[in-house]
Amino acid sequence: MPKRSKEDTEITIQKIMDAVVDQLLTLGYDKMSYTTLSQQTGVSRTGISHHFPKKTDFTAALDGRIFRLFVEKLDMQNGKDAFINSWISSLEDTQFRAVLRLLFHHIVTSENAHEFAKNGVERLYSLCEDLYGADSRKDLEWLIGKSLIRMSQ
Repeated sequence: MPKRSKEDTEITIQKIMDAVVDQLLTLGYDKMSYTTLSQQTGVSRTGISHHFPKKTDFTAALDGRIFRLFVEKLDMQNGKDAFINSWISSLEDTQFRAVLRLLFHHIVTSENAHEFAKNGVERLYSLCEDLYGADSRKDLEWLIGKSLIRMSQ
């Protein structure tokens, strides 16, 4: 069998990553599997695991992309009150909740996965502090707590 080109490999990886994002947002991290990804992409489970040996490798590869999907739902340009209100209203959005679930899931799982959550939370704190000042930390903590309560109902 001829060796695949670097370009073909990159296309395959991108196809897998697009499916990962789709499944994270629709199925959730727990229900996403090598089998569901294989069914969606047409790439064998072995082929997927060749590029991503552990399930946590997906989130490491998608870190920035997932964060952007999350932040896109928020109004960060019109002051802290608009940010808070947009977060609360985004709790009704299934994709926003899916990203939060992914973040919360990784906070309480293995050490490698914890890194994904730590980076996301730190990035969010940093962004809020840059935009709204140091006291925005308590607002963000309140929003995270409110999100946990909302998602457990």
